[in-house]
Amino acid sequence: MRAIVLAAGYGTRFKSEKPKVIHSILGKPMLWYVLNTVKSSGIENIGVVVGYKAQEVKESLGEFEDVVFFHQKNPRGGTADAVMSAIDMWRSYEGYVLVINGDSPLVSSETLKQMQRYLIMVEEYEGFKLGGLVLTSQLPDPTGYGRVVKAENDKVLRIVEEKDASHEEKAIKEVNSGIYMFYAPYLLSALFKIRPNEKTGELYLTDVVEFFVENGHEIRSFMASDPIEVLGVNTRWELALAENVIKLKLVRFWAERGVTVHSPETVWIEPDVSIGEDVEIYPGAILKGKTKIGKGSVVGAGSVIENSEIGERVEVQPYSVIRKSKVDNKSIVGPFAHIREKSYIGEKSHIGNFVEVKKSKIGDRVNAKHLSYLGDAQIGDRVNIGAGVITANYDGKKKHKTKIGDKAFIGSNSLLIAPIEVGKLSYVAGGSVISKDVPAGALVVERAELKVFEGKGEAKIKK
Repeated sequence: MRAIVLAAGYGTRFKSEKPKVIHSILGKPMLWYVLNTVKSSGIENIGVVVGYKAQEVKESLGEFEDVVFFHQKNPRGGTADAVMSAIDMWRSYEGYVLVINGDSPLVSSETLKQMQRYLIMVEEYEGFKLGGLVLTSQLPDPTGYGRVVKAENDKVLRIVEEKDASHEEKAIKEVNSGIYMFYAPYLLSALFKIRPNEKTGELYLTDVVEFFVENGHEIRSFMASDPIEVLGVNTRWELALAENVIKLKLVRFWAERGVTVHSPETVWIEPDVSIGEDVEIYPGAILKGKTKIGKGSVVGAGSVIENSEIGERVEVQPYSVIRKSKVDNKSIVGPFAHIREKSYIGEKSHIGNFVEVKKSKIGDRVNAKHLSYLGDAQIGDRVNIGAGVITANYDGKKKHKTKIGDKAFIGSNSLLIAPIEVGKLSYVAGGSVISKDVPAGALVVERAELKVFEGKGEAKIKK
């Protein structure tokens, strides 16, 4: 089977200069979900019809390198015209062609697989090819959707848009999803013979259905297992609803694989995230990009982890941020910690309250529990970083590196002015400003002389 994804429209109801199909759902373009579903259903030969801001649409789909793009010269030409734009990929094809809208992110790959199996079964057991199969659903309120009009034998006669439907037709609850599987040779004939709509001048695929029936090609409906699959995205509000549905599906996916998710409606997990067994995720957590969470780890409330690797039995405490970094096994991050890009936190280390780490390598069993900034640093194993320690890495023009050897002790409120190297087993006394290298095993103290003027403090307070 081949597939044509229609993604050429303006999406005027979105009130956006950006093409509707590349608006984001959980960090991915809406169109990404449609293409991923089509590929997951076993269809490899996929064409995408683009029009409005075609280059932006193409650039948003970089990971789908094997997709072929076709340009609809007139984005207001209608859905049938869009299919005609991709005619080169199916003109001589003797099989079925899936036609699906780029704003249908809720349809499942399993539904598309079942539709393909149904077409095969009809051919094997009934001995003929269907002209087409239409994905439909029963909605309690079908307002805004095309109605599927059927004969007494349940075969599809036509699809009527709501604005053209009679009072009786509007009472029909079965609606059209806009997702079809057409037999390509019949489709080719139909597209050259249907006429533009008198009011809009557009060529509609729904007219193809009626043409098939008039010419003896049987059309059947296939009921979606979940009515939500037929819901398209035409407004920002519908985008929000679709995102919520997909978000909960992803949370459920991980919950069924051994992940505990507290208040799942508040948790954000993007499609490329990977999570191990016995992970526990608390309310408001956000997992983005290609993040990996190892077995038995805990992600605290309000934490944000993006494109990062979290080892096993790591505790990310509440309201911590980790971006483009790696935290190794059994470490603790937070609360309110910030691990910035290109950082590595070794095993059993503790990066605590209001500690910021940037582009640094932190060794195993390092403690930096309070109010520190560690930028462009290389810190060995079993180092203690006191409260308020700063590695001053920037001189106004360049960033410089700080190196701290194994088992060194950096006292509270110390300032290390890079470039600098502090040797292993050295001891920097609290409150020191260090601007020269410290040899291994040394004790360094850098403080101004303390002066005490008795009685002067009382006098100033009274004054």
